Amino acid sequence: MSFYGINLGVLIALNTLLLYREHKSNRSAPILKVDLEDESNEKPKELDVEPDTRVFDFAKQYLVGHLLAYAADWLQGPHLYAVYKYDKKLAETYVAALYATGFISAGLSGAFAGQLADRYGRKKACLVYCGTYAACCLSMLSDNLYILFAGRFCGGISTTLLYSTFDAWMNTEYQKRGLEAHYLSLSTLYGWLTSANSIVAIAAGISGELLVSFTGTKTSPFLLAVVVLGGTAVWISSTWVRADLPLPRACLDAAADGDQSENYGSQANDASETSFVMVALNTVGEMWRDKRILALTTASSLFESMMYLWVFFWSSAVISARHVSGITEDPPFGFIFASFMCCMMAGSMIFNMTCSSHDVTSASFVLNAAIALASVSLLSALLIPSHEYLVFWAFCLVELCVGMYFPSVNFLKSNIIDNNSRANMNSIMRMPLSTFVVLAHSLAEEGDRHRNNMFLTFGGALLVAFAITYRYLH
Repeated sequence: MSFYGINLGVLIALNTLLLYREHKSNRSAPILKVDLEDESNEKPKELDVEPDTRVFDFAKQYLVGHLLAYAADWLQGPHLYAVYKYDKKLAETYVAALYATGFISAGLSGAFAGQLADRYGRKKACLVYCGTYAACCLSMLSDNLYILFAGRFCGGISTTLLYSTFDAWMNTEYQKRGLEAHYLSLSTLYGWLTSANSIVAIAAGISGELLVSFTGTKTSPFLLAVVVLGGTAVWISSTWVRADLPLPRACLDAAADGDQSENYGSQANDASETSFVMVALNTVGEMWRDKRILALTTASSLFESMMYLWVFFWSSAVISARHVSGITEDPPFGFIFASFMCCMMAGSMIFNMTCSSHDVTSASFVLNAAIALASVSLLSALLIPSHEYLVFWAFCLVELCVGMYFPSVNFLKSNIIDNNSRANMNSIMRMPLSTFVVLAHSLAEEGDRHRNNMFLTFGGALLVAFAITYRYLH
């Protein structure tokens, strides 16, 4: 068996062991105690609360919807460059311009997409994501440059919605339903999301490759993504509704108002009085005043821009190390990708075990560890550029950090950012990310030097992010 096959087998075994340990830990967890207020306003009584099946129904409703949305992205993402470059025979400058258009669109939409979601409903915004991303995928059937650019513009908007509105809807519903008192913590939910997303990524990647082999065209995964997006819209429309949960009295009172199948931010009540520009400026002002939000913005912008650029560069780094060894054939990218996803899944389970107490301090520790280890891993890859297997292991550590990062940063956002402006704040926080990625792509050059400079730059930048998060989130 090849080196990569053995590594994949070991990683699968490790994940199986971690899953078993997590399952045992969940089964032995103590029953939660909650305070329920009775009708006579007497002193609250402490009651044992067993896990309610309807609570886990909510988790299923949210996770399936969000994972289907991610699946559409995983299906077509790996084939985007190949379709532009090899199927449509576009010059490298046009390919770079198309990629940049997506990130510019994501940055610009960050100023208003979240506001619209807060004003008119987060569930509606999730459905808009399904529509805009379907339009992006369908644009790949055309050879017209204007249509391709329009598709990438829709893709940028979709990315902003994917990473802001789904989370905002879930967080608000979680708080309105009082689910923390019913054996479901946000840290657990985010851990499940990241672990399941790793599995979805592997399945989507394999399905996309099989579909390309069967149909003989690289555009077929984009059509399958459209079908998945249609299923996502149907799932969200039919299942994301309010449930009749046995909540504490205060939660029942809070849930009695408004549309039972939708949630909003504070802008829903003053949409006509406040301009988009003023809301955006107020959000930036709030971000600047609250150093915790500023630290999260810095961390997420630098870490996620590093992640996007690393995804762009990792294959060339492995190939370069392979060529130094005198091997000219391409490495088994399928095994490598599956190994990366296993590492990401392991990272999410490490978060679950570390944050079993479901507190901000533990999540901050995991976030700081992920940022520091990612920096060391990137910089290490620069010191061993001619050792293929060591470069691969360094990149496995990067993916492990990604698995630790996402549940920890999402949990911290859920505890720090106000629900009334969550979608808006999430989208504004992504604007620097898009700026960094566009700037990095604009400096693109041929050869290994540019890639190594990017690794060095973001490895150092992550150390700065670590210092800031350690100062304000520790």
